[in-house]
Amino acid sequence: MIGCGFVGSASVFALMQSGLFTELVLIDVDKNKAEGEAMDISHGIPFASPMKIYAGDYDDVADAEIVVISAGAGQKPGETRLDLVNKNVAIFKSIIPEIAKRNFAGIMLVVANPVDILTQVAIKLSGLPENRVIGSGTVRD
Repeated sequence: MIGCGFVGSASVFALMQSGLFTELVLIDVDKNKAEGEAMDISHGIPFASPMKIYAGDYDDVADAEIVVISAGAGQKPGETRLDLVNKNVAIFKSIIPEIAKRNFAGIMLVVANPVDILTQVAIKLSGLPENRVIGSGTVRD
């Protein structure tokens, strides 16, 4: 999970409960935030399937099956999702090349807004084929 804000943390918690994975890595520009979220969410492991949850860095995406990107600026009151475009494209320009440098061979799932635009940005910046970059739309909800 890249981005440990409300969406990223809630998604990691749900993934931990699902038991679908043996390892979940949290990456955030604020490393202390990623570490804190990883520790908090790890407390639920006794009630789920055994797995390893920890804060990591972009080197951890090299062998990942799925990278979920929830990083992005928060929507402010009165701000539309389209108002977020420039802010979140700039954020993606710092994230996606880091993933691409690691020869990522998995699926990229974009859950940041505006999801359709950012999914196209992720395809362009990553060089991945379109069938390996998916925008969540409202599926996550």
